[in-house]
Amino acid sequence: MTSQVLAIFYLNDLDHFIKEDLKISYYVRYQDDFLLFHHSKKYLQYCLKEIEKFLEKEKLTLNAKTRIYKNTNQFIFLGRNSDFKYARYRSVKRKLKAKKFLYETGKITLNGYASSYICYKGLLKPYRKI
Repeated sequence: MTSQVLAIFYLNDLDHFIKEDLKISYYVRYQDDFLLFHHSKKYLQYCLKEIEKFLEKEKLTLNAKTRIYKNTNQFIFLGRNSDFKYARYRSVKRKLKAKKFLYETGKITLNGYASSYICYKGLLKPYRKI
């Protein structure tokens, strides 16, 4: 509950800045996650720089996951991909890490690890490269 209140309090000015100063018509925010939609990539790059400057004044920063995507690319927002299905890449990466540990400790063979890797890599293909 505290994070929700803080997100509303701290980011309300950002909402107004994005909508009124940057003139972004299509803007979505849930707590500290947000999306901006615009037809020009150059304008979005400009907006990104302006948002960083704005947040710097508030003593806030964007995290390393901040990216500009084409709307046809797969991206994750609020744990869902652009098809509104829950993203699986986090759990798959965790399982691959566990398989690697089992291989390194000698509990499974290289063939078993490679088979799992190939299978999981196919699952991740729509989301990102590993």
